[in-house]
Amino acid sequence: MEILKSPAKINIGLWVTNKRPDGYHEIYTIFHTLELHDRIFIKPAHIQKVQTSANIPQEENIVFKTIQKFEEWTGIKPLFEIFIEKNIPIGAGLGGGSSNAATVLKYINEYYENPLSEEELFQLAASIGADVPFFLKGGMAIGEGIGDKLQFMDKTFSDQIFIIYPGIKISTGEIYQKVTPEMLTKKEDIHIIDSLTGDFERLLDSIENTLGKIVERDFPQVKEVMNTLRYLGYKPVISGSGSSVYAIGEPSEELNKICQIKGWKLIKTYLK
Repeated sequence: MEILKSPAKINIGLWVTNKRPDGYHEIYTIFHTLELHDRIFIKPAHIQKVQTSANIPQEENIVFKTIQKFEEWTGIKPLFEIFIEKNIPIGAGLGGGSSNAATVLKYINEYYENPLSEEELFQLAASIGADVPFFLKGGMAIGEGIGDKLQFMDKTFSDQIFIIYPGIKISTGEIYQKVTPEMLTKKEDIHIIDSLTGDFERLLDSIENTLGKIVERDFPQVKEVMNTLRYLGYKPVISGSGSSVYAIGEPSEELNKICQIKGWKLIKTYLK
């Protein structure tokens, strides 16, 4: 049996730049992986079996669907017993499912001696979900299109951050449906590239999150987290379409107590 690390990600800023005729929105964002990760236990088996600690039905699991796609693309029927230990909150904007899919896809392609080229691997990943291609490599990358057009950066950050998950799942599709034409940002108006060479704190001063504004407006639980962190002197940022909120540094004792009282999950991690 092998144990694979499947990392979470945050979005450092997210701008919606266009709505396409097919209904999808084009974005500009910066992805960055975290030390926070799920653990995937995988071993060859006589039947295909995918289970998680979150009790996600096998047929609904993105990893199960990824294995089926791999078979369609290669003609190889992967038979593995897989158990996913979920440490990344679900529906939190941290990419847990996409990361699981990419981690298993990369592993089984290597296991069968790379029937898919790197380019084909990225194409298959993009057909599974917009965030999946990023997790094939991780680190830091600029994402455009629906998040699948990636420019990986040589630089990564290693700052300590913490995440607060208020215990609610938010549908990304539901948030995108609330984007109005007035919320769109022209790509030439996004002045962030220069900040990527600086420090992480300076970068956060340059960002916006179009989806985050909608989430804060429409979800009182997330707004309460944001207001609490601002009151305590932090610079909170919603990751992707929420519901998780992150900030730089070490959470104070006061914040620890507030999270316990409110029932918020507090996760200490760092950029990786």
